[in-house]
Amino acid sequence: MLKDTPSTMPADADSRAERAKLAIDFAAHWLSSDPMRKLLTLFGEELPEPGKMRPDWRADTEWLPLGEELPQWLDGVLDRTNGLPGGLRDTQVDVLDTVLTIEHRTADDFNFRGDAKRYRERAQADSADFSDTMRDAVAEYTDQLGLVHPVDPRHRRYDMTLVLGGGYRSPLLRARFARLLESQGVDLGELYFLGSPRFLIAEPPEALDVADYAPTARDEFDLLVAAAHSEFELDAASPEFLCGCRTADTRCPQWLRSHQDAATETPSEYTHERRIQLSDSTDRARGWVLSACTGRPPYRPDTSDTFGLWARTASPTTRQRVLIVTTQVFVPFQTFDGIKRLYLQHGVDVEAVGFGAEWGDRPLTAEYLLQETLSAIRSARRLVVDAVDILRHSSAA
Repeated sequence: MLKDTPSTMPADADSRAERAKLAIDFAAHWLSSDPMRKLLTLFGEELPEPGKMRPDWRADTEWLPLGEELPQWLDGVLDRTNGLPGGLRDTQVDVLDTVLTIEHRTADDFNFRGDAKRYRERAQADSADFSDTMRDAVAEYTDQLGLVHPVDPRHRRYDMTLVLGGGYRSPLLRARFARLLESQGVDLGELYFLGSPRFLIAEPPEALDVADYAPTARDEFDLLVAAAHSEFELDAASPEFLCGCRTADTRCPQWLRSHQDAATETPSEYTHERRIQLSDSTDRARGWVLSACTGRPPYRPDTSDTFGLWARTASPTTRQRVLIVTTQVFVPFQTFDGIKRLYLQHGVDVEAVGFGAEWGDRPLTAEYLLQETLSAIRSARRLVVDAVDILRHSSAA
């Protein structure tokens, strides 16, 4: 994140309302920062001023990704003519207005994965005809926004560490980075490798790229199991269906109860939750590999889905320290996701760290940096919407 922004949220806020206020302030600091302003200026845009006219969100929703919808209550909150409900303040609604406007203005310029309504993986993104000067400026401002250079963990001990999945060699490298932190004296606590049943991609061919560490892998879950074994020498028990099913060949009845409308287009594998226990050479339980079902059918599960499954499985408590291990370019968006799913809801002291480009995981092209800045903006929007929703139902302070 920003160099002058703490990478964690205060862990002494006991109420959800207090955590919501802090989360909004955290997002506002990043969204209204000088590097964000300069990045927008490169594309002829400006940071929105509080109180200025905004687009008609209901008439123009093409900028929202993959069929997302804004909640109906937003209209009344953003209108403000009848006052603000609950414990909301004008400054907090200003942040909501700001993030919606920024996302609206960057949805095209920062998007290189094609039509917002058509899903493509990051490895299938397009390129742009940017000048060298433009590319240098994008690299400078996104670095200041926290996408390029890593920072060390803030603590020496964590209750749990979440190693995030991904495609190609990301699971292996993230497991390797977590192991490096442990070798440097960071107590990782219980290990969780979080992933999904996302199938390996045919183009560019993913199976060839992972053959050295996961030759029999079919999906991201398999990649994480192989990465845990390769880097931590952990052995996997038999997989368990948390949903109670015996096979992934049919859609999970439990999942269908809340997602019936999208069932016909969703692969049956995406509807199940699985886990595998990991043990070391002495048979001591060390952690788990988790595979989430999708909360955004018909598309594969995302980071937020895996955080949700982890929270239901691990039952975290307020003030527990949780370290998220990822790739640095994803730290801003996965920090916002972690704050939304883990800090806002459970009071977890969550911190995300990543390794830099020298690890060779993700390209630091201008296109990739902009795409992940957009991911962070969208994640910040979801966080702010949830936080505002909490405050509008709270008592005025």
